[in-house]
Amino acid sequence: MGRGRRIAWAVPATSGLSVHAHPPPYLQAARAFRHFFGELRDAYLERETLFTQIELALLGREHVLVVGPPGTAKSAIASAVLGRIVDERTGQPSLFSKQLAESTVQTDLIGPVDFKVLTETGRTEYLTDEGMLGSEHAFLDEVFDGRDMLLRSILNVLYERELKHGRRVTSGRTECVIMTSNRYLSEVLARSPELLLAFADRLSFICFVPKSFARRESRAAMLQRFSSGTSRPDLRAQLTLQQVDLLQDAVTKVKVPSHVLEGVELLADALERALAAQVSKLPDYVPTKYFSQRSAVKALWALKATVVRDQLYRRPDRPLEATVEDLDSLRWFFLLGGPPAAETEALLKSVVDPRERAQLEIVRLEQRAFDEALAKVRQELGGGVEREAQALGAQEEVTAAEALGRNWQPGLVSNTAKVLLTKLVPGPRHAQNRAPLLVAARALVAALEQRLARGMAGQGEGRGGLALLSSFRDALELCRTIPELRANFAPLCESTARFLEGALEMIALSAESVDFEDGLKLEGLVGLADNLEEELSQTTELAGQLAEGAPAALERVRVIEVAVRRRVVSALRRRAALAFQGSANRSRKEPLEALSADSRRLTQLEHSLAVLDPSQQGLKQELLLPLGLAYARDVLNTTPFERIEQYGRAVQSVAENLRREGLAAELVMAECRDIIETRLKEHARLLTREVASPPPQATAVLNGDAYVFYRGEFSARAPDGELAALLGLDGQLTVTRSGASPGFLSDNVRAAVAQAELTFVHSRVKYLRSWLTQLLTSLPSPDTISERAEAERTVDRLVRSRFPMLALKEGELVRLRGVLSLLGSMPGDLGESARKLEGQLRGIDEDFGRFSRQVLERRSAS
Repeated sequence: MGRGRRIAWAVPATSGLSVHAHPPPYLQAARAFRHFFGELRDAYLERETLFTQIELALLGREHVLVVGPPGTAKSAIASAVLGRIVDERTGQPSLFSKQLAESTVQTDLIGPVDFKVLTETGRTEYLTDEGMLGSEHAFLDEVFDGRDMLLRSILNVLYERELKHGRRVTSGRTECVIMTSNRYLSEVLARSPELLLAFADRLSFICFVPKSFARRESRAAMLQRFSSGTSRPDLRAQLTLQQVDLLQDAVTKVKVPSHVLEGVELLADALERALAAQVSKLPDYVPTKYFSQRSAVKALWALKATVVRDQLYRRPDRPLEATVEDLDSLRWFFLLGGPPAAETEALLKSVVDPRERAQLEIVRLEQRAFDEALAKVRQELGGGVEREAQALGAQEEVTAAEALGRNWQPGLVSNTAKVLLTKLVPGPRHAQNRAPLLVAARALVAALEQRLARGMAGQGEGRGGLALLSSFRDALELCRTIPELRANFAPLCESTARFLEGALEMIALSAESVDFEDGLKLEGLVGLADNLEEELSQTTELAGQLAEGAPAALERVRVIEVAVRRRVVSALRRRAALAFQGSANRSRKEPLEALSADSRRLTQLEHSLAVLDPSQQGLKQELLLPLGLAYARDVLNTTPFERIEQYGRAVQSVAENLRREGLAAELVMAECRDIIETRLKEHARLLTREVASPPPQATAVLNGDAYVFYRGEFSARAPDGELAALLGLDGQLTVTRSGASPGFLSDNVRAAVAQAELTFVHSRVKYLRSWLTQLLTSLPSPDTISERAEAERTVDRLVRSRFPMLALKEGELVRLRGVLSLLGSMPGDLGESARKLEGQLRGIDEDFGRFSRQVLERRSAS
């Protein structure tokens, strides 16, 4: 914690050191410590509790908060202590000092921002060596004048001794910080209760310094000093950081017996209850200490520090081991420090300031509560052995463990093993109470040895199940964890390995036995697979405990387990195929419903098998593929359609349904290729039936009936776009086609559809040519039109024929050219015929365009 070690000698771990056993550096440090604080006590009168708390804070590397009215030498004492603890190498103190104010910011305390890093990298880093984390000691004056958010962040830094900023964590050297304030705790409470709570939880020592002296001689001595012209005390004693290091190291060596630890817990609980009772009586009272897990740990270190302090001052030959008598010193940790009881009573008789009186009342109240709580704890600790023995109930565990040797009950074994482990780790506070628990633990281990020796054969237990494996695991864990049982651990691991080999074989045989079970359904196989996986997982977990005691046996068991998993999966796959085939007489209304239901069942089974052995995949594809193929054939054979686009949607829907159920749609579609081609060829054959294309009658040419016939006879039945739809469908299915062919569908299918579409286009082009020819013949030639009226009549007759609307507004000629362009890309005679038709269509477009332009020009020119 904090700086690196500077000491050349450390206090040995032996707990019985006498004064003559201490090496000279430690004795010198102890003498310097006593002289240093003795001089301070002579200079600053009636501050005994404060100096005691500062001593404990230095020894335990903790912090102190000192509160009280102005003029009580709080800042002078803090400076006199921390400012005179120097580094023996430099002769200078390692001290950071700062007086807080409303304007104080975080960088004032933790160090300025490193602007070089900020400008070069954009990261914010702090020069912590220039802040309080860069020094062993710190003095923060008027700490409550800082803003609450600043104080909370500083408290966290002081508690953790490090600064977290982004991903960076900077460790500090800070060991002890003294904070002072002229405010009363009641003022801090009124301003911010949460802030006071944060201080009470993170600081080990809080002290109140009263305004007046309790003894007349103290005031007289102070006046005498000032009358002689000496305003500052003459302090010459020095203490070095290295000497403090030696004493701090001694604190880490202090042992705290279990019954004293119990006393710390009992005292904390009793004091918390006592102070809480005072809160109910005095609504304005708030306990100085916040009782939390953090404060319990700090109390332990405060207790260790008091042991070293007692050795330094009172009993130099005492061992570094805490006793029940040392619990009394925890009053300096748990309570608000202040004058001793007699001085507190004297001050309360003369104090005038109500705030001062309220603070002294709190000191008196907490001291009385502590004395009462400590008396109760000492009384309780007197019968601690018997009370703990009764609470442990060791005889019940002995009886249960011995009974398990006669009748191994897995659930009871697990419960007993867990209870014994809880009671033995870390163990009873009193050593004599451990022995009966060990008797129960050894009886349980003996029962485990007997049960493992029986193995799997002839016990009527079958595989034993999960509960049996769990009981072995819990009993083995008890044997591994308890030091007194460790000698039995390796032999038990070997016995457990032999048992697991038999158990694994039984699991494999259980799976292989399903071949002889009639009527077993897929659902039953799923349940069996899950149960076997759970058992195998338990065997794996149990085998993992063998790593420490029998590593060779562990490897052997793991090899067997891999083989057993494969046997289990193989047997269940074989039985699943038989069960699935046996349910072929499904009475479902719809093939897709049957496919979905079977898919769900097989998905569950395949998942369970994959958990058993991830290398075993493909069961679902293997069993469900025939059903998927039957579903696809049914849909593709029966779906009616008038356009290829409709059939394409049906094909796409089938593929999506297959994929949703986890099947390879490509394989199914490849098997259905003949069906798809047969349906498309039949569709093309129906399209290529004889298409009548009689020339329009003379009257129909001019009155619009030709247009009605064209739209009614041709457009309604025209297969335009069928070739494009076929090519789109072919593109969707091409991925299922293997080999050298570039497409899924054969050339014959494409040719048949293209021929059907070409036939229809030919009939329409033929009709359009006949219609336009008769129309132009019926109308006067543009060269003969000389008057505007005649031109108007010609345009009107042309409009009433509705050919311009068909050609221009509806774009029929353009659309037909697009169809013929695609047909013209076909190979052979078919493509050549389409290109010729495209030429005829172009001629129609040109003839109509030339005639209509000339007529319109005549109308405009007249």
